[in-house]
Amino acid sequence: MSPIDIAAIERRARQLRAEEIRRVEGLFAERMVLLGRLLAATAFSAALSVAEMLRPMFSWNPQAAPAQTAAAKPRVALRTRLNRAARRLFAWNPEVHNHF
Repeated sequence: MSPIDIAAIERRARQLRAEEIRRVEGLFAERMVLLGRLLAATAFSAALSVAEMLRPMFSWNPQAAPAQTAAAKPRVALRTRLNRAARRLFAWNPEVHNHF
């Protein structure tokens, strides 16, 4: 019968514990990267939505002709712009990688 090497068993247990901790930390890091990308994409979409809503306020020219022609771009209702902004915020697709 061979003697039990308690010190070797403890070393192996510590090594396995350290490997498991590194594995869990790696999983956590991957999830945080994904969450960061999602947050960045959502913030970028929100910034685009806000910019789209603010653009008419800063592009108005008081010296422009008051009557708009038929070829001019039609105005989009505020409700439609808010709807588009809300859809853009919640329509993130992780399979598409063109957010940045």
